[in-house]
Amino acid sequence: MHKLQNWLFILVNICVAGFVGGITNHFAIKMLFHPREEKRIFGRKVPFTPGLIPKRKEEIADSLGHVVSDYLVTSDGLQELIRKPKFRQKMEAGLRDKLEDWSRSERTIEELALRVWSEDDWKGVKVKIEHSARRLTSQTASMIWNQYGLDHKPVKEFIPGWSEEKVLNWSSKATDIVLKELADGLMSAEGQRMLTKMASSMMDKAGGFFGTMAAIFVDEDKMVQKMTPMLIQQLEGDKIRATVTKVIAGKLEEYGDMPLHDLIESMSREPGLDWVQRILEERIPWSQWLHQLTDLRLSEILAPRMPAIEAALPRYLDQGLRLLERTIPATLQAVNLPELVQEQVSKFPVERLEQVILSVSGREFRAITWLGVLLGGMIGLFQSLLTMFMR
Repeated sequence: MHKLQNWLFILVNICVAGFVGGITNHFAIKMLFHPREEKRIFGRKVPFTPGLIPKRKEEIADSLGHVVSDYLVTSDGLQELIRKPKFRQKMEAGLRDKLEDWSRSERTIEELALRVWSEDDWKGVKVKIEHSARRLTSQTASMIWNQYGLDHKPVKEFIPGWSEEKVLNWSSKATDIVLKELADGLMSAEGQRMLTKMASSMMDKAGGFFGTMAAIFVDEDKMVQKMTPMLIQQLEGDKIRATVTKVIAGKLEEYGDMPLHDLIESMSREPGLDWVQRILEERIPWSQWLHQLTDLRLSEILAPRMPAIEAALPRYLDQGLRLLERTIPATLQAVNLPELVQEQVSKFPVERLEQVILSVSGREFRAITWLGVLLGGMIGLFQSLLTMFMR
């Protein structure tokens, strides 16, 4: 009977101590996350509320941000990752697969873009692209204008082979064209009507007796028929030709000595650079080109060029990776990784954090609970044996 009481005493002590150890560890784990908010009784704060993680969430976020930026995601680590041949091989294989898919795709650039942006956003993107293209065109024109000093240098410095001999040659060719066009114009029906009107106007202006006699006896059409060969003969004469050539040469010399800015301003009545930029703005159909570009299918763009693209891919990939490697430090600094991590962790719900931790470490937490039961049972056994020995 006495032995039975001893065994019962030991068993009860083991069970009680094991229960206390297990329930203590269980509540200790729960108190990491619970309660979510501070509790008060009679206006006084209940100790250990809120739980450890909700209470220290901001401090945990700050520490985690520095740990991530200082030890996990570092410039050196990312640069070392990019340098690895395995990383490069995966990048190249991925790019080749994606290019192959695109080269067989019947989707247009616009359809592809609409998978990333909404219709309104895509319209805004196209407007920005068009404005950027026009601004870039204007800036390029301004840069070239200033780089080559078009405000001050005479026009002839920009024309290869400008010389007095060349000017005479150009003037002679221009004279041939002008006189030929003028002769053809006089021989045309429109030219004949013009000469007839001129003859009629001359007789009307003559007035007096001779004007009246000319109006009665002179046939205007016949007079024009006789005058036309004489006029053409005069146009083909050396004297007229030399005079026209001299005038054209003089004008070419005059324009050649003028700065391009002054030449354009004299013709358009606006500053030269402004005129160039306006003409580029009006004549380059960026909107039409952009519309045509977005209507192209990916296969139309890539399929004919795939051999050249595949041959150039390794070189461009190396250049891209080197550029990425150089920009990593500045990118991480601009991103401000500690602050970003801290902000994201602060926004992360404690409920979701508990689910994530329990999904990963739930088995270990249960093991800790049962370890408390085991340690409590061992303490109960030791306490029972010690009590019995002391008796």
